[in-house]
Amino acid sequence: MHYSDYFFFRMNGFGGILTVSLAGLFLPAPLLVAQAPSEPVDLLITRARVIDGTGGVLEGATLAISGERIETIHPGPTQLQATLTIDAEGKTVLPGLINAHVHLRPPGVVNEQTLTDFLVDGLTADLYDYLSHGVTTIKSAGDPAALLIQARRRLEQGELHGPRLFLTGPPLTGVDGHPAATLFKDNTWLRTRHTIELASEQEARKAVGRLAALGVDAIKLVYQGSSDEAAPYLFRPGVPLPKMSHLIMQAIIDESHRHQLLVTAHTNDLGDALAVLEAGCDGLEHGVSRARLRGTELGPLLKQHEASYVPTLSLYARRRPEVLETAMGNLKWLADQGVRIVVGTDGIPSAGASGPDTLRELELMVEAGMDPDQVIQAATRNAARHLGKLEEMGTVEEGKLADLIIVDGDPLADIAQLQAIEVVIKGGKVVVDHR
Repeated sequence: MHYSDYFFFRMNGFGGILTVSLAGLFLPAPLLVAQAPSEPVDLLITRARVIDGTGGVLEGATLAISGERIETIHPGPTQLQATLTIDAEGKTVLPGLINAHVHLRPPGVVNEQTLTDFLVDGLTADLYDYLSHGVTTIKSAGDPAALLIQARRRLEQGELHGPRLFLTGPPLTGVDGHPAATLFKDNTWLRTRHTIELASEQEARKAVGRLAALGVDAIKLVYQGSSDEAAPYLFRPGVPLPKMSHLIMQAIIDESHRHQLLVTAHTNDLGDALAVLEAGCDGLEHGVSRARLRGTELGPLLKQHEASYVPTLSLYARRRPEVLETAMGNLKWLADQGVRIVVGTDGIPSAGASGPDTLRELELMVEAGMDPDQVIQAATRNAARHLGKLEEMGTVEEGKLADLIIVDGDPLADIAQLQAIEVVIKGGKVVVDHR
């Protein structure tokens, strides 16, 4: 079936297949044009190239949006009327981008007042920076829970202007583990709010329960370092890094699933990545960056558990360029095996870099050897699946949330065309217009 026929199938059901398959033989082309509904739609995007996030492309399509959702997708012109019409001739419509690993805590936070000041004032600019670069959904993968839940509520109620926000709350780690005794070793206030250090399985289960009761969307644990005092693991020269025991890690995963929460793990080494996946973890943050992958055990295990791999290449480009080549090689190795790759930058608010870092992540993925369509899926459908929200977002399909971007040119021909974002639509409303 031709791709354009697919959309008639979605509109008309099984009868639509018969109509389309017979149309070329017996019916004049004008009869294929959908009839106008009795009421105008809210937004009409016409003459668009549509990259739907599943690997499909439709040329010259019309998208009709009512309320916050995509009502219909037509393979050509229609007689529909709309409150607002955008002519997208020569442009590409694709799902809004999803950055599945960010932080919303800026440098310099030392107490509740400085964090509150940022959440009241500075956060607004950072959230708009994401939106203006086509990012309509973000996942905070490690920030103080209660204050971020307040920010999420303000976004949902329209008090803040920015992407949809999902969050894990503080990462769960071992006593003196990363990032408690590394990034926050000199900031006791932030250490006790940005991380939860665990010494037992009981503490682990209670911590997951408290985060679930607060209303987090997922759980993140840190499984990096050594749990054997006789075998120190150096985070950096002179900084040994202990990690939680295997039993505590298993308890976190089991308890998260009992609360119906997906759980992902910060790892850097192959052995740790394999261990958390075998324990049932739903995804890897950073994955493997300390050594090149050679064997084939990680890819099949990720696929077997339907787990995601978030490579955070832009993090290494910014702060650890010495491991960037290794991380890119490992990404290519896993992508070639069909692993679900997801976009995440591990970015923090930094003078307007949040949005550009997301687009840079996509470009680095292409430089690593992925093709542009794979990368677009990593930032749309795969990321939505990683969040457990694929039924609602991540692809251009009828009935889904109308989180869309309009780009001048074709990002399948050159991923850098995503820098030419003209319009950003979130929930059916134009929230950014660069035309």
